[in-house]
Amino acid sequence: MTNEDMPDNADGEMAAPSMAGVSFRPYRGEADHPALLRVRLGCRNEGGVHADSVVEPMPTAEGIADFATAPEDPSRDQIIVEHGGTVVGHAHIISWTDGDGTVVYLHRGRLLPERRGQGIGTAMVRWAEGRIARLVAEHGTADRACFAANAADVEADAVDLLEELGYACVFRVVEFELADLRHLPDLPGTLPDGTELRPVEEAHYRPIWEMIREAYADTGNVGGWDFSGFVNGAEPAHWQVAWDGSGVAGAALCVAGPRGNSVGEVRELSVRKDRRRKGLARALLLAGLHALARQGEHSARLFTGAANPYRSYELYESVGFRRVATFGRYRKPFTSRESDVKSTTGAGRTASVDWRDT
Repeated sequence: MTNEDMPDNADGEMAAPSMAGVSFRPYRGEADHPALLRVRLGCRNEGGVHADSVVEPMPTAEGIADFATAPEDPSRDQIIVEHGGTVVGHAHIISWTDGDGTVVYLHRGRLLPERRGQGIGTAMVRWAEGRIARLVAEHGTADRACFAANAADVEADAVDLLEELGYACVFRVVEFELADLRHLPDLPGTLPDGTELRPVEEAHYRPIWEMIREAYADTGNVGGWDFSGFVNGAEPAHWQVAWDGSGVAGAALCVAGPRGNSVGEVRELSVRKDRRRKGLARALLLAGLHALARQGEHSARLFTGAANPYRSYELYESVGFRRVATFGRYRKPFTSRESDVKSTTGAGRTASVDWRDT
């Protein structure tokens, strides 16, 4: 087995599997993207996650390029796994700081199904934990850090592996589907409580963003979502934004699906605290869904936290959404001692970055 171009094992950044034909190597840039896409598609096709999921969208060449360059240091914060010279897996690390000060180091690995059960997945997690230990030392965050990873409930192999290595699920998101947009409840004649819809202009992005952040302020789930990211991801064609005078009262950020997909998405539904329980959220949601239907979308999906304090499940189900999948975020407390990295168990706090960034 070789580990071409990898740092010396003595520096603690690598834990390669001790089996013939398997090697870890650094990410080499754009040349690796076709192989990474093949791995992601191979894992997705055998993983049980629905093709229309908006929590775990189907990988694309463009998405792979964004995903592979997301780590702080792409050449050191991710590995390519090869077997017999063929790429069979990939793992990478990203980090962010939650609203409560917890520094989350999330690792995400994919390994082709035919290579599972051979110890490679465990070695990938060990590599990630070793690299995270180095990052924590560099960042000086040992007192605030935790390990984290994601797995859908249907990904039994991944869930079992994480739990065996001492991770505990601390947060779940639930995905909902409205299967047929042709039979929506009627739109209300006017928005409640004197609010009104206005066409979205670029100058409105900041007050919309500020309203959404304020709506989540008491949940701690506002970290990892800065204004520049909001602007870069803005697709306002079907956004429904309610105003009361000069202020934003609520917003339903609905977007059309990828070309040829016909599955729209409700990316955000938020209402200012003083406007809640007055029917505004439902009116905005319906306005957005009707806009998607007029666009030609056949169905719509959304996701929200399982521990939702605002009873939004009831709202979604009242217009026809049904629960279709659950995805978990797993955590393990950080320890700088290598022996503890291999055995510590426990849970952390809720993470807050957009699930699809991971």
